Amino acid sequence: MQFQYLGTAAAEGWPAVFCRCKYCLEAQRLGGKNIRTRSQAIVNDDLLLDLPPDTYMHKLMNNLDLSRVKYLFVTHFHMDHFYPQELTVRGSVYSLEMISPELEIYCAQETYDYFRRCADWEIDEKSDSAMHWHILKPFETVEAGPYRVTPLPANHMNPSHQPFVYHIVDTREDKSVFYMHDSGYYFPEVWDYLKAQKKPADLFSFDTTLGYEDCGFKSTHMGAPEVIRLKEELEALGIIDKHTHCVMNHFSHNGHLLYDELVELAAPHDIEISYDLSLIHISEPTRRV
Repeated sequence: MQFQYLGTAAAEGWPAVFCRCKYCLEAQRLGGKNIRTRSQAIVNDDLLLDLPPDTYMHKLMNNLDLSRVKYLFVTHFHMDHFYPQELTVRGSVYSLEMISPELEIYCAQETYDYFRRCADWEIDEKSDSAMHWHILKPFETVEAGPYRVTPLPANHMNPSHQPFVYHIVDTREDKSVFYMHDSGYYFPEVWDYLKAQKKPADLFSFDTTLGYEDCGFKSTHMGAPEVIRLKEELEALGIIDKHTHCVMNHFSHNGHLLYDELVELAAPHDIEISYDLSLIHISEPTRRV
C-alpha cells in the first residue's frame, strides 16, 4: 500500500496567498519542504482524499495521472478540501481517454448539496453522468473496490454540516490508515470505534493545524503538544504501536513552526512530519516521510 501527501497546508496555504507575516516570508525564502499547498492525499493511484483548489498543481508537481482515480472521498466542504468546480471539467470534451472514465464520489449529504449549488449551472450532462455519488453516514462502512472505508464524525465546523475523518483499509494487503483531518479531539463515539479495532493502524495522520499552540483539546483543530499527548493515549489503547507511521500534517502559518522546527519537536516522540509530495510505502517497515 502506498500513501502520498499531495498537499499539507491549511486553508490559506503556506506561504499564505495574501500574507507577509515573518513565517510566510521565511517559508518562501527557504522553499523546499516549507512550501505547503492545500491538503490532499492519494492512496495507491486510485483513491483520492479531498479535492482542493490546488489539485491541478499537485498533478503538475508530481506528474500524476488523475484519470486513474476511481474513488474520491471528501472530508467536508470547506474550500481547502473541496473545490466543486474542478469536477465540471472531468469528462466530456474536457478530459479525453481517461483510464477510469467513471468516478465514485463519497461524502456527506451536505457536501453533495454544496456541489449542486456551486456546479449545477456549469456541468454538462455527459460529465455529470460519469460521476456516481454515495452519501455517507457516520460509522457506516462502505466498500470502494478493494478498499473498506469507514467515515467517522470529525470535531470540526458546524456538526449539522457533517464533516468526516476516515479509516481506510486496503483489503488486499490488510493495511490501514486513519486520515484525521480536520478535527479537534475525537468525540466519545469515535473513541469507542478506535477501541474496538482488532489491530494497530499502519498509518495515523494527525491534524496539527495549530502548530506550537496547545488549546487543551478545546479547538476544532489541534497543535503539536496536543498531538503528542493524543499519540500517547492511542498507544496506551493499542491503536498505535512501534510499527505505526505517526505523522503530523495540515499546517497553518499561524502555527509558526517551519519544517525543521517541526522535525526537531516531533522526533523525540517518534512522530514524522509530512511535506508536499511525501511518500510512505506502508508495506515497508522503514520510515519514508
